Amino acid sequence: MAAPPGMSARAQLDAQLDHLAQMLPPWLERLRHPAQFWPQFDALAAAILARAGWEDRPHVLGRLDAMLAAHGVSRHADANERTGSPS
Repeated sequence: MAAPPGMSARAQLDAQLDHLAQMLPPWLERLRHPAQFWPQFDALAAAILARAGWEDRPHVLGRLDAMLAAHGVSRHADANERTGSPS
């Protein structure tokens, strides 16, 4: 997803996070098995995190957690375990 020229790094990250958040509802509706969700979500989230500077990482992680929580899906931060069913 290309960002418009002159867009700040934070705005670019927010645009990518907004796009991912918009993908979640139809993605979760069509999910055949919950185990399919995490590898795909983690790959997309990792790509966004890779573009984030250290100062933006807490913001990105917070947005990712919030979008998951909005759909009843959560990640156990201490053990990097996932909880909740993404269905």
